[in-house]
Amino acid sequence: MKVDIVTTAGTQTVDAKDGQTVLSLIQDQGIQFLAPCGGNGKCGKCRVLLRTQEGLEYHLACQTKVEEGMKVILEKDDSAMSIAEDGFSTPYKVDERTDNKYGAAVDIGTTTVVLHLHDLNTGKRLSSASCPNPQIVFGSDVISRINASMNGKLGAMQNVIDTGLIKLLNEAFESAGVEKQPLDKMVIAGNTVMEHIAVGLSPDSIGVNPFTPLTLFGDVHEIKNLNDNIYMVPCVAGYVGGDISAGAVATGLVNKDLPCVFVDVGTNGEMIVGDKNRMVSCATAAGPAFEGANIECGMPAAPGGISKVRLDGEELELDVISNIEPIGICGSGLIDTLAIMLDLGVIDETGLILDDDEVEGFGGKFVGEVNGDNVIFLSREQNVYVTQKDVRSIQLAKAAVCAGIWTLLDELGIGIDDVSELMIAGGFGSHINVKSATRIGLFPPALLPKARAVGNSAGEGASAILISSEARDNLKEVMEKCEYVELSTSANFNEHYVDQMTFDEDDE
Repeated sequence: MKVDIVTTAGTQTVDAKDGQTVLSLIQDQGIQFLAPCGGNGKCGKCRVLLRTQEGLEYHLACQTKVEEGMKVILEKDDSAMSIAEDGFSTPYKVDERTDNKYGAAVDIGTTTVVLHLHDLNTGKRLSSASCPNPQIVFGSDVISRINASMNGKLGAMQNVIDTGLIKLLNEAFESAGVEKQPLDKMVIAGNTVMEHIAVGLSPDSIGVNPFTPLTLFGDVHEIKNLNDNIYMVPCVAGYVGGDISAGAVATGLVNKDLPCVFVDVGTNGEMIVGDKNRMVSCATAAGPAFEGANIECGMPAAPGGISKVRLDGEELELDVISNIEPIGICGSGLIDTLAIMLDLGVIDETGLILDDDEVEGFGGKFVGEVNGDNVIFLSREQNVYVTQKDVRSIQLAKAAVCAGIWTLLDELGIGIDDVSELMIAGGFGSHINVKSATRIGLFPPALLPKARAVGNSAGEGASAILISSEARDNLKEVMEKCEYVELSTSANFNEHYVDQMTFDEDDE
């Protein structure tokens, strides 16, 4: 049957299968579209405007079957996301070459993709290009992507990411003012699931006990129509991926004299703690709450998203991406909100949103009700708010990350005072207010004066690995020294997890 899909780019008529859902049809077309829960009917964020014989109505794409002659109207542009392309990198000596070749370094994140184009003679970065990961139509987190693979969508997911990489490469050449030519080589860093999907390997085994990937990479692969000399950065374990290995290279962890905490907070809180003598790593199941998924009014860092919240007198001051009316809240804004409401006594240390008449001072005016439950209103129109369920989701996520840090410190036999630096990686880490993050207990409060954002360290590490044999030697050393701690079987982690569940300001 024929169905029209209307986007900001125009209308296309496509063939649909009988019984197919609207979301499945959108997935098949490789269209950028937000479906955080992967089509399970839980998040309610795949709402689309449909014109059928009955008229024009909104429906959930994942719960609605296509019909002959249907028009699927996608009103939002989910490609306009704020993406951190750059980050910190320790300087590395560039390999000497004279063959006028080009290379690309890529960070494939679960949410975003960044590509850097380099002149391999000089090592100079000529340009960068980025986009939201087009696989987001299959779900916002790695578990959703694994489930999609198990349901026969591996080929579709590989196709959309590989097509996206080709598009980014074209943009990078154009931006650099260089005529496009075959690359000499590429380096791709990503979490283990993203690296599997990019080269067409099934990530299914990573989703079931004992969470064993088909490969930990560290070798060369070919991606059709892109490049036949693609080095996939090695992963430490099933949930400590090549993005963390590359980040360790960018930050020079193997050369640190004193212990550091390096953490990338995303769907998984992946981290390494250590120095030149010893490094230990783990991955915590933080879930997608920090990226705005499974949050009532949550959204990615896109236009209309509240990215920062401050208290100005007795009013909330909001930073909204693109300076338009707020339509949702990003993870960074959510953390600010919880920190402020904890200080105002609107949320107690157990995470409960109090009734307005239970709050001392002016904080009670932010409390209201939606569907009979207490919420915290952020916008004057009261269309953006934080629910009790949202607070609980953040509690679970922040407890997991902080407990992971404490567990690795215990593994090394050191304390907070022994840590010289907290390095927070990734796009989310670039946008959060670290003071707010420590207030809610995402990181131990004693690390606040030692914290700094290092941005897209995965992309920076991939660039270093591309252009420098010295960086590649460092990567080899990271892989030799970095031990993996499995938290699912760690009684120590479970104890820390319970301890970190409340919003108590004190360190352990």
